[in-house]
Amino acid sequence: SMIRVRCYDVQGRLVRTLANNEPVASSGTLLWNGLDDTNRRVRIGMYIILFEALDAAGGINRVMKDVVVVATKL
Repeated sequence: SMIRVRCYDVQGRLVRTLANNEPVASSGTLLWNGLDDTNRRVRIGMYIILFEALDAAGGINRVMKDVVVVATKL
């Protein structure tokens, strides 16, 4: 199995691909440093994380969505 993890802004624009057809491990962590795919810092606000588990043929097996908030230190 493989995974694909992408970050979208609230307008639905893709801002960062964290994993694209990466092999699945039994456990693990993905970190997002708040940069977009061009290495620029994203704006403060909410972002949607889309996690897709893919089967051997590349079809989507499972989809999960969550929201993260990018903020700065006070």
